[in-house]
Amino acid sequence: MHIIDQYAYANRIRAVDPGQKAAIAGLALLLCLALNRPVVGLLALLWMWGLTTFWAGLPPRTFGRVILAEGFFLLLSVLGILVSFNLSPPVTSWRWQVGELWLSSSPAAVNTALHLVTRSLGAAAAMNFLALTTPLVDLVDLLRRLRCPLLLIDLMTLIYRFIFVLLESLNEMYTAQASRLGYVNFRRGIMSAGLLGSQLFIDAYRRSQRLQVALESRGYAGDLKVLPTSYQFDRRLWGLGMGMTASLLLVWGWFR
Repeated sequence: MHIIDQYAYANRIRAVDPGQKAAIAGLALLLCLALNRPVVGLLALLWMWGLTTFWAGLPPRTFGRVILAEGFFLLLSVLGILVSFNLSPPVTSWRWQVGELWLSSSPAAVNTALHLVTRSLGAAAAMNFLALTTPLVDLVDLLRRLRCPLLLIDLMTLIYRFIFVLLESLNEMYTAQASRLGYVNFRRGIMSAGLLGSQLFIDAYRRSQRLQVALESRGYAGDLKVLPTSYQFDRRLWGLGMGMTASLLLVWGWFR
């Protein structure tokens, strides 16, 4: 979280209008969902990687590490689609016996898993481009311009802020427990983890109460006031969006 937030504030297109960046990310996401071809998802992934590294100036390994982490969890989720578990021998020829359990797969399952993985990676890459190049304050300003409910925007802002606060509290509690041999063995580690979770919940509750009192004492009336920000309008982004759309439609038609 800290690394993502750091790059969101320190990239080369930080001052570009968040509406433009959200538009190209949303366009890539919609194309990945509408054009159901594996090559479309892979090409969208390459487009988002290129925009993030060459245009925004982020290190290529950063975008790659984020995608690999998401791809690992994605592969775990599609494992149930790719492999079926049976107690009796399945009809398909792709089958393996592990003790009394039968594992099976089929070309249709492989094709479904491939489509799901590539579409998800392309959509995730679009969201990663937006997250790595646009800080939350810019997204909040964009949501205000889109007339989103103020309560939803305020909740999103406070929750995002509390993530970092609670992560810091979690790290301090864990360090204090570890320095007192709280994780010296499995039994003590389980007890320490349970104690850490309960104390973290209490700390979060107390912080929320103090925050509510602080907001009310400053005249909070249902809307967090923030200073407006001026952004730059980059015409090159529309050309990049048109080129991405044309290339995705071209490969979709070619492999259709």
